[in-house]
Amino acid sequence: MMKFEKTNHHYVPQYWQRGFRGPNGHLYGKFRDGIRVVSTRTIMQQDYLYTVFDDQWNPSDSLEDALSAVEAEDAKLFQRLHSPSYTSTADDRNHLCAVLALQATRHPDILRHGTKRSRELGQVLATAHDYSLDEFKARMTGFAVSEADAHDCYVVLCSRSKEQLAAELAELTGLSPQSSQLPEQDALRAMPLVEQHLQQMELWLLDVPATEAFVLGDTPIPQSDLRQGFSVPLSRSLAVLACPALVPQTLLSRRNATATEVRDINRTQSDNALSVVAGPSAALLAAL
Repeated sequence: MMKFEKTNHHYVPQYWQRGFRGPNGHLYGKFRDGIRVVSTRTIMQQDYLYTVFDDQWNPSDSLEDALSAVEAEDAKLFQRLHSPSYTSTADDRNHLCAVLALQATRHPDILRHGTKRSRELGQVLATAHDYSLDEFKARMTGFAVSEADAHDCYVVLCSRSKEQLAAELAELTGLSPQSSQLPEQDALRAMPLVEQHLQQMELWLLDVPATEAFVLGDTPIPQSDLRQGFSVPLSRSLAVLACPALVPQTLLSRRNATATEVRDINRTQSDNALSVVAGPSAALLAAL
C-alpha cells in the first residue's frame, strides 16, 4: 500500500517563506481583504496539489515526499547564500538554477497550464492529415519539438487513419487531470529545460540596503518570458536578479541593491501575486 498521509502541500516552500519574517519573528500577509499576521503553514499552499495516483486510482505522497527531500537541501543553500561574506561556488550557482527552475514549474497555474498544453498538442497530432510536412513542423516548434522529431512523428501519424487519431484525441481530452496517464504534475518534467535556460543567464545576488526589505508574492517567478530577465526575492534581505548574459557566467555575482531596485522588485511581486504577498511588516505591505 502506498503512503498517503499528507494534505497540506506548499507550492512556495515554508523554508523560503520564513526568510521574510520581521525582526519580531512575525510574518505578515497582504490579501484582498487586508493585512494580517500569517503562518507559513497556511499560505502559499493547496491541498493535495502534488498527490499522484497509480492506474488503480490509489493516491500517493511520493511526489510530495520527493519535493520535501529536495527542499531540505535547498534550504541549506539559502542559508549559505545569506551570509554576505560567503564566497559562493559554481556548484552553488548550479544549485540555485535548479531551485529557481523547480519553483517556476511547480506553481498550480503552471500545472493547470501544462494540462491545457497537452490537450493543445493532442489536437495538433490528431489533425496531422490536415497539414503539409512543413506546416506540421512549424506547428510543433511551438511545443519545443525539433524538426527531426516532428518529421518522424508526422510519418507515424499519417500512417494512421483520421478516425484512429480522432478516437485517441477523444480519449486524451477525456482524461482527468489526476489520471496516471497524463497527470497535471507532469508539468514538473519541464524543470530541466527551464534550468538549462537559467544556466545561460547572468545571475546576481542583491543584498538589501539597511533601511529596506524585500517581500514575497505567492507567484515568485514570472510564468513566461524568463529569458528576458526577472527578479525573485530569496528573503527580506536577499534577492536574485537574472539577466540575459553577454558572456558565459560560472559563478554568481553579488552587489548591493539600490532602493529603486528594491521597490521595483517588490512591486513585481505584488503585481504577480495570486492571492497573497508576505513580508516582514504590515507597513511595508501597505505601501505596495
